[in-house]
Amino acid sequence: MKGTHRILAIIVIALIAVGVVNYLPRNGENGGGSVKPAEKPVLWNLTDPPVLQTVSWERNGNIEVTTLSRDVEEKLDYQLRALGYYPVYANWSNCRWTIWNGRKAYYVGETEEGVLVARGDLKAVVEWVNETSKCGKPGWKTTVIGPSPQKALSYTVSLIGDALEKDGVIVVPSEWDEKIPWNLANYSVEAGKVKILILIYATDEQLEYARSLFEGKTLCLSTLGYRALVVLEGPTWDVSKAYDSIESVANTRGASCR
Repeated sequence: MKGTHRILAIIVIALIAVGVVNYLPRNGENGGGSVKPAEKPVLWNLTDPPVLQTVSWERNGNIEVTTLSRDVEEKLDYQLRALGYYPVYANWSNCRWTIWNGRKAYYVGETEEGVLVARGDLKAVVEWVNETSKCGKPGWKTTVIGPSPQKALSYTVSLIGDALEKDGVIVVPSEWDEKIPWNLANYSVEAGKVKILILIYATDEQLEYARSLFEGKTLCLSTLGYRALVVLEGPTWDVSKAYDSIESVANTRGASCR
């Protein structure tokens, strides 16, 4: 009987252990619902949009030029934005073209043959458009104040600062000691005992993949059309208080991802 009781005791302990393990938060199950491990998005850590990877380019001075079919224009615009590019000049009247800026500059314009694409540094692309365009030129009339990843980052930092300073917590810039995954823009601060990392992304897929790489408490904010992943690390009570304060202000300003 003693042996039987011992076996039963071991089974009970094992079941309790399994229950505890299943109860503990898994990687990514932090703040606002569980997050399953995500697959790396196609649009991750790339300089050029995938839709342009197989095209042939023609050298034209300091830039490269190619022509695509019209059916890829929407996909190209989406991929450019997802990789951190943002419009700085555009003509959306009788004929459409846009100059995107980021790691390099891209011109995307409609022509009778299809979609004309040029790439190079911003100055070279603007000069080329000034010399060749028959449909408006870059200037004050075509300047676009499009939200950039950096503007979204600044907005997010300001929101977090406002939220925490209401609680009397001083927010100061700091260095993030751990590895930072690819992002469109990032910044880290320290608020009392809590370290906060802010990462800007353009798509939900990018944010969820990045979120799955962290074990700390995370929060998603919607800022200027981008997604901001906020990672908080520190003592549990301090992190929870900071999380609640940021979430409250985000909800008030319509910046919650939900």
